[in-house]
Amino acid sequence: MKISCNCNMKYFSNITAIRELSEREGVFTTAQQAARMDISRDALAHSCRAGRLERICHGAYRMLGTQCRDTDELNAFWKLTNPSLCAWERKRQWDGIAVSGTTAANLQQMGDFYLSPYRMTAPTRINTRNESLSFVKREIAEQDIVWLDGLPVTKPERTLVDLCLDCEDPSLIINAYHDALGRGLDTQRLKDLVKENSKTAKRRELMRPLLMVLNG
Repeated sequence: MKISCNCNMKYFSNITAIRELSEREGVFTTAQQAARMDISRDALAHSCRAGRLERICHGAYRMLGTQCRDTDELNAFWKLTNPSLCAWERKRQWDGIAVSGTTAANLQQMGDFYLSPYRMTAPTRINTRNESLSFVKREIAEQDIVWLDGLPVTKPERTLVDLCLDCEDPSLIINAYHDALGRGLDTQRLKDLVKENSKTAKRRELMRPLLMVLNG
């Protein structure tokens, strides 16, 4: 009886800790974050079987009963790029990883781009076997990101440049430009970014859609 009581106390202690971590992390929890609070993977698995947690993908969990959002999967993938750190730690000292390209354009209602497959940019190479997620190695200045729904997302100016570098459809890029322009696009910052990314003939060709609208 004493052993059973201790097990129950441990179970409820884990549930309380998981709930607190999930609330602090904006619903999502990673296995590594849980480990920092002495919550084992077995405890996470038990919570899933008990219907208190839902596994979004390998290593990422969400408290059941919380409101679902279109960005849930994206949020989980971002957390897993640095799974041991909490979101507030990564926001305090940004690590250079950001939602970019078509995904950033969708989140900011620029043009006719889909949210998924998800696109992210990182300062170092990141490989993934997930077909719904891709990474590109690029350096992004912190001044060119904005935090949306707890995610670091490239601002419209940087997003437009990345769309060009990713060889997206020029007509869609131009549409995205006009959408952003109507929402306060910083054209001077865009011109600076285009200039920075037009130092070779190949890069200038990639930037052609933006050069056309900026010089037209």
